[in-house]
Amino acid sequence: MSESRGPNDAQPTFPGANPPAAGGAAPPGAPGRPAAPPPAGGVPGRPASARPAGQGLTLLALGVAGLALLLAFGSAIFAWRAIDQAKDAKEIALRPAAAGTAATGGPDGGQPTTSAPTETESTAPDDTPQSPGEAPALNERTVYRPRYEKEPLLVKASCSYSMYADLDEPRAKNDEDGADVRFTMGCGNDASTLRLEDGVEGTDAASAGMTPQECADKIRTAPISDNQPVPVRKGTAICITTDYGDAKAHGRPWRMALIEVVGVANSGAATLQVTGWDIPDA
Repeated sequence: MSESRGPNDAQPTFPGANPPAAGGAAPPGAPGRPAAPPPAGGVPGRPASARPAGQGLTLLALGVAGLALLLAFGSAIFAWRAIDQAKDAKEIALRPAAAGTAATGGPDGGQPTTSAPTETESTAPDDTPQSPGEAPALNERTVYRPRYEKEPLLVKASCSYSMYADLDEPRAKNDEDGADVRFTMGCGNDASTLRLEDGVEGTDAASAGMTPQECADKIRTAPISDNQPVPVRKGTAICITTDYGDAKAHGRPWRMALIEVVGVANSGAATLQVTGWDIPDA
């Protein structure tokens, strides 16, 4: 006859058997109970946080490429800026120095200012090349060679008649061949006069003791007009240049002369004192 057991009676144990969990729960993996699901997003048997090694290398390469791109972009900006500054420097260097304030106006933004011409600028002769056969311009670079100094000439004639002066030698003469100045005797109350011959240029805005360059400046700025009579009075002075074309045709030097009237007789005759310089070819 079998022995009956109550609910609290101890169950026999066997080696290797797991004791039942408290409250009657079966152990994990026990028959009849499903196993626990793997972690979300993971792979069974591998931790969820682990990443493939190739993915890290890809990120590193992208970072290096981005840095290289930034450096290249910065270098391009620097080079462009350097070229722009070089262009500005070149424009400033080529800009005429004289254009400064005059071209852009005064420092206060007003109208451009221009300086008044100096004496040299207002009196300097034109350096434009002369045509063949035309007398060269005379200026401060011209070198005059003394020819004669304070040579006296007595000029006289009958009423309304003329006598001439050749200032290449110098000498007084009765014919006009090679003459530079014509003296005409006055009649009655008319004063005797001096006139320049053809090809001769001169000025009556002269004075005793003038230099040849001073004479040249006065001839240029205050010339005697064609056939203009100059009254002969004591103290009258005339500067003249001889006929350039005639001098070259006869192989003579071109000359500058200063004529001073140092005496006038009651008859109208005049005593002249002349000083001459040779003008070398330019």
